[in-house]
Amino acid sequence: MKIRQLEISDVDKVVEIHQNTFSGFFLTELGTRFLKLYYASMIKNKASTIAVGIYADDDSLLGFSIGSTQSKGYYKRILKSNFFKFCLIGIYLVFTKPMAIIRLMKNMDKVKKESDDGLYCELLSIGISADQKGKGYGKVLLEAFEKEAEKRNLKKITLTTDYENNDGVIAFYKKAGYEVFYEFTTYPNRKMYKFIKTV
Repeated sequence: MKIRQLEISDVDKVVEIHQNTFSGFFLTELGTRFLKLYYASMIKNKASTIAVGIYADDDSLLGFSIGSTQSKGYYKRILKSNFFKFCLIGIYLVFTKPMAIIRLMKNMDKVKKESDDGLYCELLSIGISADQKGKGYGKVLLEAFEKEAEKRNLKKITLTTDYENNDGVIAFYKKAGYEVFYEFTTYPNRKMYKFIKTV
């Protein structure tokens, strides 16, 4: 097992892991084409993104953790970096999933509390291959993400997770030292926790 930075060549496997881990989630419902562009844009933007993978000895990707070095404006920066390609996918979604575009635009900025300035690192996703769950890789990936944040002199890390029917995930993050920053609701009516930790 080894930990290293994700590369563009990992995108297909990242998307596969995402789709298995987050089946039924909003971003997953936007489809494979969207997810490939989404993750590729993040991984390419090395200055603004922390992207860590855990690999088997044969270099196959077992899981990943990915997020922004600064939450404020991150999605806008990602969008601008591949504006034309995102526009093409947007046009496709307008005709195939019009409500998804509305939801996507309404949730572009996760900052929902006035006192939240967004000036912190944010973990956006952790995914583990279905056949690798239960081996402690989630903890390893969270710690790897935190270490990379520390290397970049980033002092605070946040993450967002569901408020309801999510006891195991909430307990996992609390055990790792994350505290509830605040609660908020995303469009259309999904209650969320934002957690924060100082590293």
